[in-house]
Amino acid sequence: MSDERDDSGLGSKAGDLLKKAITVGIGAAFLTEESIRATVGELKLPKELVANLLAQANTTRSEFLGKFSQEIIEKIQAKINPVELVNEVLRKNDIEFTIKVKVTPKKSE
Repeated sequence: MSDERDDSGLGSKAGDLLKKAITVGIGAAFLTEESIRATVGELKLPKELVANLLAQANTTRSEFLGKFSQEIIEKIQAKINPVELVNEVLRKNDIEFTIKVKVTPKKSE
């Protein structure tokens, strides 16, 4: 099977465009809006499509970070029992509270 490619042909340009679009689509979750605009600006896409891509990137980013943070919290909670942690801190440490109260008479009028 030979991999012949005509770089001057329409098929080649369409393939390159498709590769860039896929890369931008996947990378959009991790890029800043300015980075996405700069990359998409090279593709000369309609403004509506760019706006849609930015909206989807923001949604994807939010969903990813939400799920990622939830996974991290679940992993931490699975390994750490908050009640045991507080008990250990109280058992191993002395805790001192200092309260200072000052009462002064009101100034007479």
